[in-house]
Amino acid sequence: MKALKVEANKSGLRYALVPLRGAFSVWVERKNYAGHARGGIATTWRYCELGLDREAAEKLFSRKVAGKAR
Repeated sequence: MKALKVEANKSGLRYALVPLRGAFSVWVERKNYAGHARGGIATTWRYCELGLDREAAEKLFSRKVAGKAR
């Protein structure tokens, strides 16, 4: 997964804008407890929205980074 942009909002959540199979998507980085991971915290990327056109994806990405979207 190769991201076009990766930015963080005020609370420290990182978001990525990613092209996938002819469409664009917005992903968020999450940290959860995992007993098998070193230090007990595993980092994963989870999607917010899939299958968007570039304009809609960039608009959602900017809203997420600004902290104004859920």
